[in-house]
Amino acid sequence: MGTHGPFLYRVDENLVVEAMRRHMIRRMTSGLIGKLIVAVLVLLVLLIVLDLVAYGRLSGIALVFVMAVPAILAINHIWLVPNLGRRQHRQSAALRLPSHIAWDAEGVLFTSERGEARVPFADFYRWDETPGTVLLYQTEMFFNLVPKAALEGEAPDLIARLQAAGVKRN
Repeated sequence: MGTHGPFLYRVDENLVVEAMRRHMIRRMTSGLIGKLIVAVLVLLVLLIVLDLVAYGRLSGIALVFVMAVPAILAINHIWLVPNLGRRQHRQSAALRLPSHIAWDAEGVLFTSERGEARVPFADFYRWDETPGTVLLYQTEMFFNLVPKAALEGEAPDLIARLQAAGVKRN
C-alpha cells in the first residue's frame, strides 16, 4: 500500500470553474443557505396556490416571483459562478503553478515551488468530486483542487483512503 505519486498537476481555468460550480451548488443546497432557498421555494408555491384559490389566476407579483427565482438561479449558475472561478484563477499565482500531490497510509503531501504541506487524512473536513476533479476540503470554504487526469487512475484510491479516515463527501 506504499506511496501513491507524486503526481504532477496544473490547474487550468476550466477546472476551477467546474470546481466552483460544484462547490456553489453544494453550498446552495445544504446548511442555512439551502434551508433559505427551500423556504423561498415553499413560499413561492404557497403564493401560487393562494392566488389560484383566491383569484383563479396568478397575480402580477406571483408571476414576477415565478419568473424571477429561476432566472436568478440560472444567472448565478451560468454567469456569476463561472466569472468568480475565472477571477479566482487569475488572482491566484499559486493556483496556476505546477504542483505535485502524493499520498500514503497517513495523509496527503502537496508540493510546489512555494513549499509543501502534509495533511493527515483525518484532518480533511470533507471531499467531493466532479467529472474532472477531486476537491479536498480543509475547511468548509477552502479546498485543494486536483485534476483527476493527473492522478493516472488513482483517484479511487485517494477517495477510498479519505472515506476510511471518516472524511465525508461534501
